[in-house]
Amino acid sequence: MRRLAVVGMLALLLIGAGLKLGTSYFSDVAKSNGNQISTGDFDIGISKDGGRFYDDYKLFSFNDIKPRENRTFTFYIKNRGDYALSAVSMVFNVTDAEDGALSKAEALVDKTPDAGELSKYLIIKDFRISLDGNEKVLTDYIGKSLRELNMSELQIFSGSLPVNGVLKVEVTFQLSPSAGNDCLTDTSKVGLIITARQ
Repeated sequence: MRRLAVVGMLALLLIGAGLKLGTSYFSDVAKSNGNQISTGDFDIGISKDGGRFYDDYKLFSFNDIKPRENRTFTFYIKNRGDYALSAVSMVFNVTDAEDGALSKAEALVDKTPDAGELSKYLIIKDFRISLDGNEKVLTDYIGKSLRELNMSELQIFSGSLPVNGVLKVEVTFQLSPSAGNDCLTDTSKVGLIITARQ
């Protein structure tokens, strides 16, 4: 009896498998290859005249400045990347130095013969940016010395600088009327670090 039950079960399985094998189904396959995700470029450049833009470029050199005298430098920042910029900041990296031996007049009053004092007398008289004819004066920095602003991040633009958009930046320095003999023959080396954010 047991054998008959086992044979019956096997028969039922074979019949079920035969029915399954005899049934037909439609099928199809679709594929997608070569998909990718990439990012664009994020790039700014600077220029003295708005012509050719560079990653690293000397923008100004002022010699023999006198107390009360103003000097202005103008430069341009271009969005050369693939995204609009929402913010641009700038840092003055200032290093003061004595330019050779102290002069006779300077030696009488200079208490730090190994360090220059010029940056504490270089005052920002005007600081403005322009985009598409719209000008903004950056009043937060006017009246401050380069020494006060040294290594501080100055927010110079916020908004939307489109791809290929160009900011014009104008900065006017004045050698303070209170500059004395302690800054004679001194030099301030001024680096600019310009940072853009998306």
